[in-house]
Amino acid sequence: MTNFLEPRTKAEQTDVLAQYLRDDRLHLAKNIEGSNLRKVLTGLACQWLRFRDKVNEVSNEYDINQTTALIEEWERVVGIPDDCFSNTGSLEDRRRNILVKLAGVNVSTAKQFEDLAQTFGFDVTVSNGVDEAVLPATLPLILLDPDEAPFTIIVTLNQSLQPTGLPLELPFELTDQAPEILECLFDKLKPANTQIIFRYS
Repeated sequence: MTNFLEPRTKAEQTDVLAQYLRDDRLHLAKNIEGSNLRKVLTGLACQWLRFRDKVNEVSNEYDINQTTALIEEWERVVGIPDDCFSNTGSLEDRRRNILVKLAGVNVSTAKQFEDLAQTFGFDVTVSNGVDEAVLPATLPLILLDPDEAPFTIIVTLNQSLQPTGLPLELPFELTDQAPEILECLFDKLKPANTQIIFRYS
């Protein structure tokens, strides 16, 4: 947890408030412990410390990586639940899903699709269907009509279906098909006039 405002003790906050009072005979007691004026400033300091704590709390809640109380509001803003994500699972999974939804808004290049898959622990290579239609061909061979090749995205999973990297509890069953979360996300993020084909290296 990070602090937007640096923490202070009650005495430090009382001293800060005392500095706003003039250094004259009327306010001389502002720095004398036990004086009525110092007690008033100490009482006000307690409220200022609560305010500062609330500012830090709100600041942390606006950080998706730390949010707890605002997790549902974050999910609502990015449109979760949807076809790909549910709003169940661990707090870490829900935070990750929000980040993926935000990141997915601007996914358009092969590298960005690969980085998105890496978020879930999958190593993929994204290529254009035109590149795959050139000989010598890469196995497994994908036969594409010359007219559809420019509008085809090939996603090659460079591993078995078990995710690598972070130990993630994924909210879906891994099958012999493309991981459902990648298939769902890539299908939503791809250009409307293209098709996606998944294969395994």
